[in-house]
Amino acid sequence: MAFMEAPGGDGEFTVYVKYNAKAGRWYTKDDAPNAAEFEVVNMTAVFDIPNLKTGWFLFQAGSAPDKAINASLSAWGPKPSDAHKRGFQINLFSDKNLLGVREFASTAGSVIEAMNGLYDAWLAAPEAAQGKLPVVRCAGVLPVTGKHGVNYAPVLEIVAWVDRPAQLGEVTAKATADPVTQAPATGPAAYAPPPVPAPVQVPVQAPVQAPPPAMAHAGVEF
Repeated sequence: MAFMEAPGGDGEFTVYVKYNAKAGRWYTKDDAPNAAEFEVVNMTAVFDIPNLKTGWFLFQAGSAPDKAINASLSAWGPKPSDAHKRGFQINLFSDKNLLGVREFASTAGSVIEAMNGLYDAWLAAPEAAQGKLPVVRCAGVLPVTGKHGVNYAPVLEIVAWVDRPAQLGEVTAKATADPVTQAPATGPAAYAPPPVPAPVQVPVQAPVQAPPPAMAHAGVEF
């Protein structure tokens, strides 16, 4: 089913976590002003899928992304400019790996495909119907060759289920409210990834700074 077609705001500011598809690595920073980015070595966190949002995004170096968030996953609004791309945003939570709540947004086709698979797994799970949230781990990356060279798609897997952390607040969106439809024809062409080999494990490096004490559930630390 997936939640959106992959391409070929106002409100309180939340520190980001980002995925570099060219390198196959995750990065975030702490809450301090002008804090430096550091690599997230163990990308394991609670994904707030019930509050998943789609919309038009414009990412520009040195400035906050310009966003036009849809009223629902499938209710696509007008495209603000030719430079905007279809994408999604979702809040993640991990005290150990992300230093708290972080906003993850992307317009990369390979990342959207990975999130579509995660969304479908969440939708089919009985734990989701019980109001629990998935603890998701990036188990590796898959090389995807396209017109812009090789990108790396994250391999996202659900490793545990937890009650909604208070840090993520209440459910305000309806991730399953509407059937998913394709965005307006003015958007970029749909992304169709080619066949790919088995996942490639991301090399492990030491974190830049010591994280706070970890939360744990069924042997999974996050």
